Amino acid sequence: MAFDMYTVKRIYDEEELRYSFESEYNFIRFSMNTQLASDVRFIVRIVNNKTLLFTTILPMNIPEKNRNSVCEYITRVNYDMLVGNFQMDFNDGELSYKVSAVFEPDYGIDDNTVLRLTYVGFNMIDTYVGGIFAIIYGDKTPVEAFKYIESQEVQQQN
Repeated sequence: MAFDMYTVKRIYDEEELRYSFESEYNFIRFSMNTQLASDVRFIVRIVNNKTLLFTTILPMNIPEKNRNSVCEYITRVNYDMLVGNFQMDFNDGELSYKVSAVFEPDYGIDDNTVLRLTYVGFNMIDTYVGGIFAIIYGDKTPVEAFKYIESQEVQQQN
């Protein structure tokens, strides 16, 4: 059996996710509230016959005056990232977290892996968006925002 978006749809149905399946464009999308941001958007799509792309999008665009600082901040965040990465469109300030999975068409991806990769972007938004907000609303430097987030992670681990 070939892996396709109908397989992802089945996984999401079993998870009881409310989503929109855009068969014409071969992607699934939905929104979810996280602890720090509401209406975080999500899209999953097969970009070629062996790659599934999961994109989680912050519901606000980064103001132009903050884009360089946010770019430095997400570069610091991405440096030690094991799965996925943050990206920002400098043209409009859209900030997203992307992770991809490579698969063999005949074998696909384990259902649990699809679910973990679906939720990882929402978790990363919750983990790191506080630093972005500190830059935009708290006039923190990228270094200050990054150190703040690092200290929060240490506190959560203890």
